[in-house]
Amino acid sequence: MIASLEDALRLHQHKPGSLVKLDGYLHERTDGAIGSLSQLVRGAALEAIINGSEAVTRKTLETTEVHQTAENARQEHRRNRRPRRPRPDADAA
Repeated sequence: MIASLEDALRLHQHKPGSLVKLDGYLHERTDGAIGSLSQLVRGAALEAIINGSEAVTRKTLETTEVHQTAENARQEHRRNRRPRRPRPDADAA
């Protein structure tokens, strides 16, 4: 679904595949609702046209609002998320 929405974008500076890489973030933002996903990507694309960047990025997506139900679900998910454990190889770097 994300790839189809991305393929429909006609933005001059948008990097193909960049939205597909944000699949987890997009699912979290939209609570998995297709309508919310479409609204979010469309809103971010319009903002990209208005601001002249011609690309949908995570930064653009973060400043784009979706309906309140999806935002409420996102906040609930964040409250219930377990803290991340540090990776064992993180100290070796």
